[in-house]
Amino acid sequence: MTIHTLEGAARASRTVKDDNQVTQWALAARSGGPDEVERFVQATHQDVWRFVAHLSADVHGADDLTQETYLRALTSLPRFAGRSCARTWLLSIARRVVIDSYRSAAARPRIATTDDW
Repeated sequence: MTIHTLEGAARASRTVKDDNQVTQWALAARSGGPDEVERFVQATHQDVWRFVAHLSADVHGADDLTQETYLRALTSLPRFAGRSCARTWLLSIARRVVIDSYRSAAARPRIATTDDW
């Protein structure tokens, strides 16, 4: 094995451990305890922000999209059963938030219908 292969294997192992820990924190946060929720959010916030900034290509709007992602996720957290990784579940919510923001922007008129005020 080369050094790169060993590093990749160690990183993959660490990621699986991290994902399992995040899932455990999400399951603990279902009770709604502020400490558990904060731990879950802190563990995933950077990943969610990067993901929505990449998908939306809007670094300035990434904060709002990240906030909307967590509002939706925390609302539906009691239904999260832990059958999949919590990070995957959260990023799928983030993807839908970005898609909804594109749809909302497309539905708004860009040009005023009146000539002048």
